[in-house]
Amino acid sequence: MEHILNHEKAHQKYFEEMTAIPHGSYHEQAYSAYLVAFAKEHGLKWIQDELYNVIIYKDASAGYEDHAPVLLQAHTDMVCEKNKDTDFDFEKDALKLYIEDGFLKARGTTLGADDGVGVAYMLALLSDPDAKHPPLECVFTVQEEVGLFGAMALKKEYFQAKRMINLDDGGENATCTTSAGGVNVIMQKERILVPHDGNGYQIDVFGLHGGHSGGEIDKEHGNANKLLARVLFTLNRRYGVQLSWIQGGIKDNAIPREASAAFVCQADLETVAACVQEMKTIFAKELEFSDAGVDVAVKEVACDGVLCIEDSEEVITLLMTLPNGLRHHSMSIEGLSTASSNIGVVTTQEEAIIINASLRGAMESYVDTLAMEMDALAEVFGFHSEHEARYPAWSYRADSPMRECLKAVCQKVLGKELQLVAVHGGLECGVFKAMDEDMDIVTMGPKMQDIHTPQEALDLASFDATFTLLKAYLEEL
Repeated sequence: MEHILNHEKAHQKYFEEMTAIPHGSYHEQAYSAYLVAFAKEHGLKWIQDELYNVIIYKDASAGYEDHAPVLLQAHTDMVCEKNKDTDFDFEKDALKLYIEDGFLKARGTTLGADDGVGVAYMLALLSDPDAKHPPLECVFTVQEEVGLFGAMALKKEYFQAKRMINLDDGGENATCTTSAGGVNVIMQKERILVPHDGNGYQIDVFGLHGGHSGGEIDKEHGNANKLLARVLFTLNRRYGVQLSWIQGGIKDNAIPREASAAFVCQADLETVAACVQEMKTIFAKELEFSDAGVDVAVKEVACDGVLCIEDSEEVITLLMTLPNGLRHHSMSIEGLSTASSNIGVVTTQEEAIIINASLRGAMESYVDTLAMEMDALAEVFGFHSEHEARYPAWSYRADSPMRECLKAVCQKVLGKELQLVAVHGGLECGVFKAMDEDMDIVTMGPKMQDIHTPQEALDLASFDATFTLLKAYLEEL
């Protein structure tokens, strides 16, 4: 079999092997079995729990027997996003890798470098008989991208370590010092269809950049669900609209790039198309620098049934009204987002229309307030709301021996000063910190671009350099 990556480098070999096994969120079972087989092959102690989390233990190398153990952690699931014209099944197909200008990419899909790189690093260490390190507790979690469910299911008794390296990060010479907490608010309204005598149309919003709803929420990227809501709201005000279905976004923690809706109204195609063109021109001007490719299209379609006028107005107006994007930024740390909401997914099922909003906050009170806003608006417009996947924030620790050691090793190995970064994304660090408040945590990872989008790219030189840094760091612990 032809290899794209250099299999003489263990971390590259294990990453490429991972891309051949489907491992989207909720579908990690096959890769979990791969990890168990790996542990058995290398004679290592392991645990696999009912969610398919895996912990693999490796004894200290010679001379490190009296060193305190270290917990390394990465998640095995990936965000499964693809371009609309890409024929790909994330539950069956291997990713199609290629290298361009020193970056590893996947054709038409996400790459899964978030967080396959961390997984590959741990497997490379576990398989290396010459690596120097304290006792290792390597944790491979599942369902991180959909709510940190795997990490939250772990049991404290699995671990002895009070020192942790989270490998779900980027930047090479950067480490996180804090991360946001969050919750998903699921809003649902019964879908009752009635007959109609209007003209049927479908509107598609597409061509947006998308991105991670934590790290990219302050970049002013367009949200396809919100743009679609504006088009529908405008059409409804002018001509009256009755929705048949609406669909947008794939993952709650990804800024949606595409959204579509089918509806009927009394206006003819030319009139509807003129309104759509008007909104498209507005969007192109607003998003000139963040989403230059934004587009809106309309076509005639058949609609077998539609919502009544009142229900249609409630769905459209709720989507129009729901707060989206950056809500607060830090007054003490430049560039840090501290509260946000992402209207990530809108789905139409046979009996319901469902809206999934991902909320993040540096403080529990921020998350609570955002959730209450969503609940209040949902109730006004006849939706029932529930909260899912609540996860804790990771607060800053001023005295961190792990961080001080990493600073010294980073300067020595890379010749670069360690950059301290506070992030708005949710990290599993918060779950481990809540499990053991004495846990001293750092994060590491290579340079990556456009994660959670089909443009995702991994800097291969940084992939190598960060692994060198990790090995040198473990030698000093």
